[in-house]
Amino acid sequence: MVLQIQPNFPCENCIKCGKRPQVEQRKQIWTITCPDKSCKNLVKGKIADFVTWNRLNKKAADLVAAQSLETLKRTA
Repeated sequence: MVLQIQPNFPCENCIKCGKRPQVEQRKQIWTITCPDKSCKNLVKGKIADFVTWNRLNKKAADLVAAQSLETLKRTA
């Protein structure tokens, strides 16, 4: 069964096509996938791993900015 992710839940859109992902559970495996099958963008695990999905689907500029802020926090 495929579940739509609520709009107020913090989740990055697919980096390849820009669509909001969906969640599916089959037996004991949770899969976060892009609704566009041609993207083949997915994250599987025993839990719905939104942290990994968000990390893999952030734009490079966002990652660089986040890393520079983290370095600044450690030195301050």
